[in-house]
Amino acid sequence: MTDGSLPGITRGRPRGRRRVPRPGQWLGVTVVAAGMAAATVLVPPLIAPDKDSGATGSATPSAPPTQGPPSSPVPLGSGKAPGSPAPFTPVVVEAEAPGNRLTGGAGVTACVTCHGGARVRYLCFTCTLEVRAVLPVAGSRTVTVGYEVDGPRSVKVAVNGAPARTFQVTGSEWTTPRSFQFTAELPAGDLRLTFFNDDTPAPDIDVVTIS
Repeated sequence: MTDGSLPGITRGRPRGRRRVPRPGQWLGVTVVAAGMAAATVLVPPLIAPDKDSGATGSATPSAPPTQGPPSSPVPLGSGKAPGSPAPFTPVVVEAEAPGNRLTGGAGVTACVTCHGGARVRYLCFTCTLEVRAVLPVAGSRTVTVGYEVDGPRSVKVAVNGAPARTFQVTGSEWTTPRSFQFTAELPAGDLRLTFFNDDTPAPDIDVVTIS
């Protein structure tokens, strides 16, 4: 035999003996195992476990919204907010009304062009017209005085006995209604407006409107 083997014996790995890896093969197995372990530690799971399927966002429950006291309902058709003052209804008093007071020579005369069909005339120092009314609330009010006169005259008006204010008026004839206005702080309750003139003749008073 040229290869040096004995006759009848086949060359190769003996049966029953485990193959021992060479030193280089152990090194490769160790590197692969280390890489698999690193991948297992560094790569997070794609789907995280859901501890509370009904929770969304933060796990801390939020406090319920703070609610203030319920507002008072506004009755339908009231036309005003709660707590607001009621609208003032104008008060109209005829000069010849039975509740008024006349002194001296002041008297009532018929008048087809006047508001209520009559007016009060002959006002002087002792001849006065006291218009009486009752106001539901106090406040700044506009007082409109309807009158008739022929030519320029003046009239004085006192509110509840306070010092009188003088107003200059004029007119073209005794059948033409005219008016003048003034503003005053009027109290709630009884109101007394006194018309007179202690200097010269006054116009005839027709009607008084407080608004």
